[in-house]
Amino acid sequence: MTQAASIASFDTGYSADSTEFCPFKDHTQYLAVGTYQLTDEQEANVRIRKGKTYLFDVTQPLIPQQTIETPAVLDMKWSHALVNDKQVLGIADAQGGVHLYGFNENTLEKVDHVQATDDPSTLCLSLDWASRLNKTDGRIVTSHSNGTVNILTPTESGYVVGEDWHAHDLEAWIAAFDYWNTNVVYSGADDGLFKGWDVRDPSTPTFVYKRHMMGVTTMQSNPNKEHVLATGSYDETIYIWDTRSMRAPVQTCQTPGGGIWRLKWHPTNENRLLSASMHAGAFVVDLKQDEEPMVSTSFLDHTSMAYGADWSFADTSLVASCSFYDHCMHLWKAAD
Repeated sequence: MTQAASIASFDTGYSADSTEFCPFKDHTQYLAVGTYQLTDEQEANVRIRKGKTYLFDVTQPLIPQQTIETPAVLDMKWSHALVNDKQVLGIADAQGGVHLYGFNENTLEKVDHVQATDDPSTLCLSLDWASRLNKTDGRIVTSHSNGTVNILTPTESGYVVGEDWHAHDLEAWIAAFDYWNTNVVYSGADDGLFKGWDVRDPSTPTFVYKRHMMGVTTMQSNPNKEHVLATGSYDETIYIWDTRSMRAPVQTCQTPGGGIWRLKWHPTNENRLLSASMHAGAFVVDLKQDEEPMVSTSFLDHTSMAYGADWSFADTSLVASCSFYDHCMHLWKAAD
């Protein structure tokens, strides 16, 4: 296993919890970093959580090109298809809202906002776009601290809340589309349950599993190989599933401690996975058929919980990861 060294770092001030590289060819040098700060201020008996989203050009010295102030950021994802002719970043916030920012040349401007829940004390914990492979499907799935999951649907006048259902009895940490069949959504929560849903009728889950021993925090459909899904948990375990037969995972990888907060498939390599592993750091896992999964690269420079990590779409060995209480973002390279 190779231990990567930091190429560059930036102190984000507020606690950093999300890093996302832009996937569009003319903007792949841009990296968004989201932050979260719980303040002592109150509004309607709810403590205010502030956030900043930084936009970096990673080909330049690590100085933000832009800083956007929002409520605290819990998750961010770029759409892989244009939204009204713009390259758009979706931001899930601590007031149950989703903000959409689109590129206007080399800066981001707000293009939409939708309140995914009416209760300002409910956090929007995650979001995912249906458009990773299906460029004609502009829907967004969000999950919330009250256990609900909903689908945000584009209309001529902007995004609106479409399907909305109570998916879990505890915090729904994650929801994600099956990129190969965007009528299918997966969710995971603090109850340790991993569920599947057909969004055309989400009244009953298509499956419910409790394979993970602790809360399910992350999942992602493999954009390079159909029927492959990765899930991760506070229990430090990554499971790889064949979505055609979900009774048991087809591969298991125990990460080097820390719990797992985010998993990201490599942009082009169907067998490579990035893990933001909270207390332990960030890791690159190589998965090969008929072989044990192997951690090929570790990044251990974070001195606090590594919550965010993402691959560059330009230099696909480049990784950005960020950590919470030490409010730091690092760039580093995965081993070949």
